[in-house]
Amino acid sequence: HPGCAPANWAAPTDSTNEYIGGREDVAPVDGIAPGGLCSALVLIGAYDRHTGCPVLGVINEPFFRRDPLTRRWQGRYHWGVAYGDTRLSSLSP
Repeated sequence: HPGCAPANWAAPTDSTNEYIGGREDVAPVDGIAPGGLCSALVLIGAYDRHTGCPVLGVINEPFFRRDPLTRRWQGRYHWGVAYGDTRLSSLSP
């Protein structure tokens, strides 16, 4: 819709990208993962510029599950749209 624009976002500059690489061979120390985390979420949203109301959102979870055979990470995502009378989502109510 022409009245909507993507939400503002910025890439982290605090080494978060390196921290989420996650080394599983490094054991946590007092509940802190010194080798990084195998977890991250990416949120993308859009809103109506006239009302400020959100109209679209997507959440990506790239490290949802590790395949036991290949040891590769499998991701998942969820999405939702709320615009006018349209209400759709990838999740059940």
